[in-house]
Amino acid sequence: MVLRRKVKKGQGDNVYLLHERRSSYSVHNTPAPSTPDLWELRKQVIFHVAKRRNGQIRIQDIAAECNVPFRIAAGWLTRLAREGLLTAVVGQQQAIVYFVKEVGHREG
Repeated sequence: MVLRRKVKKGQGDNVYLLHERRSSYSVHNTPAPSTPDLWELRKQVIFHVAKRRNGQIRIQDIAAECNVPFRIAAGWLTRLAREGLLTAVVGQQQAIVYFVKEVGHREG
């Protein structure tokens, strides 16, 4: 499995396309121990977008940033909400808005 980061022409560095590229080799398709998980990379991008938008994310934001269909972006945000990392709230015009949950305060 090879992970690629592509930048769409004319849209700057804020558009990410994270996908798997199938290897043409007939070797084992087991990821190397140091290869990060694709879902973890997606979560990082989603939280990066949320950070730029003060913790508020909409499905269309993720679809545009990651260059994926609306349905895929909705699935990613729904999965993060099920994992307890986001809170879903129905906003204006019945659009779902997700907010990053606070993970607690660190004492140091």
